[in-house]
Amino acid sequence: MEEPNKIKYDPNLVNLCEFYKVSENGGTFVTAVFYNPNTNEYFETLVRDYDYADGSRDKDDLYYKPISENAKRKWIHAWGSVLVGDTVEVFKGRKVKIGTIAKIVQIKPYYDPYCSWKRWLCDYAYLDNGQKTNVLNCRLVED
Repeated sequence: MEEPNKIKYDPNLVNLCEFYKVSENGGTFVTAVFYNPNTNEYFETLVRDYDYADGSRDKDDLYYKPISENAKRKWIHAWGSVLVGDTVEVFKGRKVKIGTIAKIVQIKPYYDPYCSWKRWLCDYAYLDNGQKTNVLNCRLVED
């Protein structure tokens, strides 16, 4: 799967019915990411600016649109990441046999055991067959 294509937001050209909100962040300047899983396109736009008390820059229809968990999952998969519950194939590494296909049960951070402070090294994917491997050693198996 290739990475999503970023498009410029134009309310006259973009059909918002096809785009789902997958992310929202900010404090007084709130932005959101909208993704279309059918065309693999996304755009990021301002949805709320609290510095303008008159609400002239607010896009209430986009701000109050709920985050779609299904589209968010597809968005994360489009960027090449895996999540808990995904069926993956191990394509590199030495702890798990290459070519193993399993389901991810849990993802946990792995910290350096020889460091006096908790230094993060990687994230481990715990598989349903009892084995664990780095999440970067896994790729999503298309259903």
